[in-house]
Amino acid sequence: MRCRSIRVHIRADAIFVRDLDDGQQMRVAAYFTSSVYDVDETQSIDLQSVADDLSNQVEHFNSRGSGFILDRITKFVVCISKYRPLHGWLRKKTMCH
Repeated sequence: MRCRSIRVHIRADAIFVRDLDDGQQMRVAAYFTSSVYDVDETQSIDLQSVADDLSNQVEHFNSRGSGFILDRITKFVVCISKYRPLHGWLRKKTMCH
């Protein structure tokens, strides 16, 4: 049986910076993970939704009054794994009994 569905999520590592009073910069690492998206013949991945999800996490990071600014993304990983929905297995199981 071939896999027709995949599960996708994004991980991003970032560096934020903030200027200090003495002219130095403070650097802080932050890590973000998107929601998990199931993709198959009927459901594609909405890249705008993924971008909005990650952007909202960055805004939430900054909304705490930290004053940090996104300097750069140091790692961007797209995680893809095979996905076999359980409901198909259950349907076949009940039809056999």
